[in-house]
Amino acid sequence: MAISLRNKRGFTLVELLVVIAIIGILVGLLLPAVQAAREAARRMQCSNNLKQMGLAIHNYESAFKKVPVAIWGEDRRRGGTGALQDDGYGWMATILPYIEQTALYNQLSSYTGPGTVAGSPPSMGTPGALRNWWVANGSPATGFPIPGGATIIPAYKCPSSALPAICPPTFVIPGATVATPVSSTFSIGYATSDYKTCAEGQGADGTGMMGKLWENIGVRFADVTDGLSNTAMACESAYVTGSTSTKWGGSATPAAPGNTTDWPTWLGAPGSDECTRTNARFSNPINSLTSPQNMFFARDDDSAFSFHTGGATFVFADGSVQFLSQNIENITYSGLFTRNRGEVLGDLGL
Repeated sequence: MAISLRNKRGFTLVELLVVIAIIGILVGLLLPAVQAAREAARRMQCSNNLKQMGLAIHNYESAFKKVPVAIWGEDRRRGGTGALQDDGYGWMATILPYIEQTALYNQLSSYTGPGTVAGSPPSMGTPGALRNWWVANGSPATGFPIPGGATIIPAYKCPSSALPAICPPTFVIPGATVATPVSSTFSIGYATSDYKTCAEGQGADGTGMMGKLWENIGVRFADVTDGLSNTAMACESAYVTGSTSTKWGGSATPAAPGNTTDWPTWLGAPGSDECTRTNARFSNPINSLTSPQNMFFARDDDSAFSFHTGGATFVFADGSVQFLSQNIENITYSGLFTRNRGEVLGDLGL
């Protein structure tokens, strides 16, 4: 018997377009939720990174009876000129054994080239270590990192950050329109970080947890009379600045940003303390009155700075991790960066 195909038909063009439109609407509704879930996961990983660093600092303090300093540069209180106070190994090199990076730590510790002390841990490297190594190797225009310094360490990188994993020779600062050279040539080639120490508050030189060598060497947790839960140790600070950006009172012209400066590198500071430490002076608000998309217009080079919306993540001296709002009161925020001034802290703006 013959089978009739008369009543069988496919989708019309209109029906197909309606289905496509519905799928498009559903995708549009779901995409923000997916993006939010991804960012929540990234933010959690960032918090875990800082938690791990906080535990590492506690283990270091337990072993050496003091917390690391932000930069093992020159100590001008002990006869130094201060010329190399902003150049040397940093706190992240010091705590490598406590974040499961012992092999890298041993590589740096056993290295005896220019700018180091034979057989000493990287925390005791000679002031000027990064500069001295670069000069000893002919001051190449393309940079020349100390062996091990180009190692990318996941625990030192926020997954939301868009900073290059390695400091490049040129970079287009978000908000600018042209690529410009890195001002400190000897920082080129080093692996970057998205975290720095919390050094000092408003008018509080040397009263933070982890400043550079001449500021506060030998701080113990017992010295934190303001309370460990009220004293910040380290935070997100994932940005670079331009030599003619608004912080300098320069032209603030995105097409002519001069140089890129203050690249955060985990090995240490190549002549710029902003590479490893932040402050909470009133001129250093969280996210520096700008956003990652307009990084060039950062008000200052000492700020905490995050690729998460609305604030930045901090680890405190008690090991707790908190996300602080960029709208936190200046006085409260500044007080979190000192360890022994007895400030009465208000709303943390969480």
